[in-house]
Amino acid sequence: MENKEENSHSHIEIISDSATFYLLIERFVKVLHTGIQIRVWDQLSSIYESLNKQPSDLIIVDGNFTQNAAIDLMYSLRFKLKIYTPIWFFSVVETPEFFFKALEVGANRIIERPFDPIETAAEICNYLKQKTSHSNNSSYE
Repeated sequence: MENKEENSHSHIEIISDSATFYLLIERFVKVLHTGIQIRVWDQLSSIYESLNKQPSDLIIVDGNFTQNAAIDLMYSLRFKLKIYTPIWFFSVVETPEFFFKALEVGANRIIERPFDPIETAAEICNYLKQKTSHSNNSSYE
C-alpha cells in the first residue's frame, strides 16, 4: 500500500450544504490518503475570501448547493475572481444543455449522480497524486 502522507500538501475544497454529500466524499478520500486537507464550505460569503488567500488543488461543487446556485458559483470563481483551480461538478441535472452550461462556466469534470463514492475518492486521490508528481518534476535545475 502506498504512503498515506504522500499528498500531505494537497488541499481540497468541498462546496456543499449537504452533510451527506461532503461527509461521504471526505470519509472515502481520507481513508485513501489521510494527509489530504479538506475544507468544507456551506456558505458563499466565506468561500471567495478563503480561496483567494489559500489556493487549493481541487474544488468540488455539489450540484444541489444552495438551491442550484452552483452554476452561478462556478461562474463567479472563474470569471469574476479569476480562480483557475480545477472544478469537479457533481450534477443532479442530466440534460445536455445543463452539462454544456456547467462546462461553459468553469467545470473541468462533471460527475453524474448517483456516483460511487469509493471510485470517486480513488479518482480524486489519483488526480492529486498526478498533480503533485507533475509539480515536483517541473522544477528546473
